Amino acid sequence: MLARINSIRSLLFFCAVLLIASGLQAQKPAFSVELQAGPVFSTVTPDPGDAFDARFRTGFFAGANLRLAFSEKWAVPVAVQYSQRGFHYETEGAFFIQNGQLALYRGRVDYRLGYLDVQPQLEFHPVEALGIAVGPYLSFRLAEQVKLGDVVDWTSTKDDELFAATDFGLAAKLTGNIGPAYLFAAFQLGLSNISNIELTDDNGQSLGALDMKNRAVFVGAGWRF
Repeated sequence: MLARINSIRSLLFFCAVLLIASGLQAQKPAFSVELQAGPVFSTVTPDPGDAFDARFRTGFFAGANLRLAFSEKWAVPVAVQYSQRGFHYETEGAFFIQNGQLALYRGRVDYRLGYLDVQPQLEFHPVEALGIAVGPYLSFRLAEQVKLGDVVDWTSTKDDELFAATDFGLAAKLTGNIGPAYLFAAFQLGLSNISNIELTDDNGQSLGALDMKNRAVFVGAGWRF
């Protein structure tokens, strides 16, 4: 809970700094709304690193940017979007309940997490057609699901709360503008632990908490109104 409060405070502080900076430098601020969507390629970095070999999985995102341009070079976009992130790994053996009986599964395990992202950034345009933006992001977990290959379809684990309610980190974005349309690539670097999972040994004794941090690459297209 304390980490969640600190993440929200950090985001609000960054927003306040951006608003003050834009107010001081704005001459003829221009407000616009952008819609954007595309695929997400995401994974996690587990700690300890030998807990499992996390690999990228593909999801999607869609949302809107509220953008305030206060000069030809500088702007403040705030993205609000839904993003589907997660990871997958190969397991040598995982027990699950099937038809009321305990069964052993070996193969690919997918985790899929749905988030509401709030992402304020400071954007710089070295030239008119190119934008570079950086800033923090705060994500609120909406859903979490697991899938065991072709054996068990997507099943919600939200009641088990295997993952934290929020994710906080830094994001960077590179945009190419073509009139009102644009293409972009972005990267999220998670700074907070998104895992609530406890590690155990073969005897069920606790080995401590599993730490996981988000990593995600967004590739998308958008339209400015």
